[in-house]
Amino acid sequence: MAQEYNNTAKVLLTDHATDISQFVLNTQDVEVLENIETEQQQIVARRTDSTKRIRVNGHEAILHIELQLRDSTHRPMWARNAEYHGYLIGQHQLPVYSNTIYFHENAGKNDPGKYEYSWNGYVYTLHYKVIRLSQIDGKSVLEKQAPGLLPFAPLMQRPAGMNLDRWVQECVEATLSVPVDEQTRSNLLFATYLFGSIVHDATLYGHRIQEELMIESKGYQLLVRETTVKATVDIAMALLEHRFPGEAVDSVKPALLNIDDLQKLQQLVVAAAEVPSIEALAQMIHE
Repeated sequence: MAQEYNNTAKVLLTDHATDISQFVLNTQDVEVLENIETEQQQIVARRTDSTKRIRVNGHEAILHIELQLRDSTHRPMWARNAEYHGYLIGQHQLPVYSNTIYFHENAGKNDPGKYEYSWNGYVYTLHYKVIRLSQIDGKSVLEKQAPGLLPFAPLMQRPAGMNLDRWVQECVEATLSVPVDEQTRSNLLFATYLFGSIVHDATLYGHRIQEELMIESKGYQLLVRETTVKATVDIAMALLEHRFPGEAVDSVKPALLNIDDLQKLQQLVVAAAEVPSIEALAQMIHE
């Protein structure tokens, strides 16, 4: 689930950068100038979820967004943001506006949104925006008809007296009626299904969003491809484990999972039943 969530979030944050930038910055005067690839921002094996060069209210800046399903467990969010800020300011020499968006209603309650210290003339201050979707007025977001915000709406605060079932229905109907092309609608519906299913019972969405409406989405196609790749690798591993010692077989699994060419993977499955050694298969993987 984590990989599907990451892939879909990346598509959404890229395709609807303006909608989401205006939402987190709370201003319409935003121009997205450039998507900064996360591969360029690797920080101790960590990558930011979304980083854009923007122009807001007449000045250029870096907009940084982290999407958090739950609370940050390995390190507090303020420490992660301090790390990202240090890198981004050093790399771009521009103001950095950071935002952390929490999905679950109980997440982010203890995130202070800042880190500060001072002593003997040394002063450091970091402030970032904490956005908890459950505290955002969902109805006002639907009324904006901003496509990029629609997949987040079911996780927002619903109107008083409206039950969750009816609220999800309204969010899906809003997505079905928004004036976008079919590819975009498919992307939005898949993101709505995926994000909603992370927090709520998946059947709430499965009953309302037919699979054929999501099948053309980038996220859905990535999910199908990843599922196919994993199944193909599992077959190859089963054949190899039947023929060679376990430790030797384990050494090639990461390389198999990194292969994007499905046709090559299928050829390696056939080879797994015939190669004289793991070393021979490893050579074929790297050819």
